[in-house]
Amino acid sequence: MRTIRGDPLIAVCFTIGLALGLPGAGTRVIHAATGEKASPELTIQVTIKKMEFHVTGYGREGNPTAIVVRNDDGVTHGFYSPLFKDTPVRLDGDGYQVTGKGGPSFRIDPGKTMTLHFTKGSAEAPLTMMSPLMRHVIWCDMHPDVKGELFIIERRGG
Repeated sequence: MRTIRGDPLIAVCFTIGLALGLPGAGTRVIHAATGEKASPELTIQVTIKKMEFHVTGYGREGNPTAIVVRNDDGVTHGFYSPLFKDTPVRLDGDGYQVTGKGGPSFRIDPGKTMTLHFTKGSAEAPLTMMSPLMRHVIWCDMHPDVKGELFIIERRGG
């Protein structure tokens, strides 16, 4: 198996991401000040349509992640996950943040798009073939029946 930087899981994820056309697969961020390559920002696409979350893509613990949320419904929706409780999130686009009981929630009006940028966890532990794929629940705090899951590969042996 061909590896990238000696890690077969990264090679598999990279290859699958390219084959499936996942956004963010293989994209590297370059620091303007140093010119050094940083970890790639992985992209998770969430489309809200017909009162459902449609999710594609994945994130990886310790890597910058962007969640692009597009509201194709005719009503405002909320976007909440316990994933954001202790994680700083930068919001770009047409959404806005509100404070909820369990942490920040984000709102998006009909026809609008917002992007949530964050880095969850640490990149210190090695990424292995045994690293679990963790599911993180998401839901609309305005319409409790609208819910889904995000997938983040964790850097812990299983």
